[in-house]
Formats: sequence, C-alpha cells, structure tokens
Amino acid sequence: PPAPRLASTSSTVTGGAAAGGGYFDLPPPVDSSSSTYALKPIPSPPPPAADPSTDSAREPKRMRTGGGSTSSSSSSSSSLDGGRTRSSVVEAAPPAAQASAGASGPAVPVVVVDTQEAGIRLVHALLACAEAVRQENFTAAEALVKQIPMLASSQGGAMRKVAAYFGEALARRAYRFRPAPDSSLLDAAFADLLHAHFYESCPYLKFAHFTANQAILEAFAGCRRVHVVDFGIKQGMQWPALLQALALRPGGPPSFRLTGVGPPQPDETDALQQVGWKLAQFAHTIRVDFQYRGLVAATLADLEPFMLQPDGEDTDDEPEVIAVNSVFELHRLLAQPGALEKVLGTVRAVRPRSVTVVEQEANHNSGSFLDRFTESLHYYSTMFDSLEGAGSGNSAAEASPAPAGGTDQV
Repeated sequence: PPAPRLASTSSTVTGGAAAGGGYFDLPPPVDSSSSTYALKPIPSPPPPAADPSTDSAREPKRMRTGGGSTSSSSSSSSSLDGGRTRSSVVEAAPPAAQASAGASGPAVPVVVVDTQEAGIRLVHALLACAEAVRQENFTAAEALVKQIPMLASSQGGAMRKVAAYFGEALARRAYRFRPAPDSSLLDAAFADLLHAHFYESCPYLKFAHFTANQAILEAFAGCRRVHVVDFGIKQGMQWPALLQALALRPGGPPSFRLTGVGPPQPDETDALQQVGWKLAQFAHTIRVDFQYRGLVAATLADLEPFMLQPDGEDTDDEPEVIAVNSVFELHRLLAQPGALEKVLGTVRAVRPRSVTVVEQEANHNSGSFLDRFTESLHYYSTMFDSLEGAGSGNSAAEASPAPAGGTDQV
C-alpha cells in the first residue's frame, strides 16, 4: 500500500533563562492515527520536576547549543576554519557521577592522547634537542630532555625503547656528564652474551651468515682441502651450518681447516681456543676432518700473510683452497690510517678463491652531529622494530639494546 502522509514537523529554538543558552526542542510526536497499520506511539512517563538550579543537567531530552554552565553529558562539536576541520570530543561521565555531580563537584575530565601525534612530537623533540646540543644551547636542551620521557611514555614497543636510549644519551650531553669507560673483566663476557642473544632474536646476522656460507660452499665445489680465514670469529656461530652442508656434499666432505681471528681478552683467557673445541666436537659428530687455529690480534692490521699459511709443507698434489670471510670487521679499520690497505694486501698475498664481506649500510661516522643523530635514530628504530617482530615475548630481544657491530655512541 502507499506510504501514509505524515504531518510536517519542525523544531523550534527556545532560550533558556537559567542556563543562558538556547535549546533545540525535540519534534512533536508523529500523528499516526490515519495510518493504515494504526500504529500509535507508546506514551512515556512524565519527567520528574526539574530543579531550577540544575535544569541544564536534568533535561534528558534537550541538547545544549549555547555557552553557560558546564555539563557532564557527552557532546561533540566541529567547525570549519579556512578549509581545515577542527573537532573536539568530551567523554561522558558515568551515570553515578552524573547523579552526584551537583553534590560532590564537577566530573573529572577524561584526556584522550593521540599516540600518532605524540610520536611525531617525540621525534621532533629528539631532533630539536640534538640541534640544541650541537649549538651548545644547554638551557633549551635541558627543557627538551624533560619532555622526551613524557612523550615516550605514550608510545609502545620499539619506539619507546629507542626514545629512552636516545633520550638518556641526550641527557648526558645536556648535563655534561661523561662517565668513565668501564674496564671491568665482565665486559667481554657480557658482550658475548649480548651477541648470542642478538643472534637468536634478530634475523639479520643469520641471513648474512647464510649468504656468505652459500658463496663459500660454491667456491669449494669439488675441492678436497679447504681453508677458511675468519677475521671476526666471535662465538663461531656461522660455521656449524657450513660444516653440516659440507658433510652432506656428494662424494663426502672435504678436509676443513678454520683460522679464527679475535681480539685479546681482558681476563687473559683463551676464548678462541674454547670456540675451537666446540667446533671440533661438532665436526667430529658429523664426521668431518677438522683443524682449527686461533689468532689473537688487537687489530687486523697486525696480521701477516705467513700467519694464514699451513703449518707444514704442502705434500698433497691437490692445493688447499682458501676463502676469506669478514663480518662487520673492515669498517673498524677506517679509524686507523693505512690499516685497511694493509689488510687488503694480506688478503691478496694468500690468494683466496672467495672473499665474503658483510657490512652494515649506515653512515654513523661522517657528516654533522645532527646528520649522524638522524641516521642513527632511523637505523636503530628499524633494528628495534625487527627485534619486536622477530622476538615478541622473547627476553632475548629485551637484553639486546644494540646490534652487533653497531657500537656508535650518540
């Protein structure tokens, strides 16, 4: 059937003398007596008598449009100013708070924090603080340092951790506090522990080792005597995978010799020898002929070509194939004039078939202070995001504040 015609309705604006503002009256009920379905509205109970002093808080059917006394009801307003929309939202107080608002005082306002906006302000505060430190404007730097923890508290996950570390570093610069370097004997062991946690938590080192091992494995194809020189063996985490791949090679595994280079230990322990024993036990388990030599060198520039040669005369008809591997080691030589050229000359002297180099693409050591700060902030933010994604809920990610090889100070 055709829809019934309804009487036209309109809303009127009346002024409230008590509140000092205008109210929109609700439209009158629709007259549906002529409707085909004979629908009639359900009458509502009459509202209680309103107190003139609290009429603005007791009127449930009116929406306030003008200024005046404050109210705890939920409202929203928006305005267009020059093409930009501005909006504000006030959260409603619970009914119990509304009932007791007249007796106990005004409702407590609810503050809603925009985490995205706070994150942008946090980054701007970090960069502004770094610029103030560069200009030695320590008064402005101290004021910004106090804002950084408050802005960082609104963030979560990786950004909060990165902001905490960078804020602490900026605070040390702002208050001119330079701690003395710790020469404790536990530093080396703690660094090894952090390196092991980082290796298990983040995929970057594993991917670098996998790619380097694949290149070495292809260079050793068909060879019966192979030799790998590792410029930074650390805990030797890269080589069990290569040993296992060589053990599964068609025709049997070759004779494998490994030379590991590492720095001297503060406690004068032979950490390189311990790494060699662990690798030798693993090679014995998978039946690979394995030999190991550890070379202690404060810097790679101290190496000489004769240190990388076999101990005795090569009596076998088949020569030994050498591969040189360097992971996050060559960039350390840039601070020593002529050191990199010396190491490259040593590498050429041993005539390796394969040279694998893994370095991080980050410009932390050149440019102005602000450029290095910005580059480091982006670098470690990406690194911490990876740790959050790869090791969520893993304590190893919490224990590794900086990636291996990334020892730059802010």
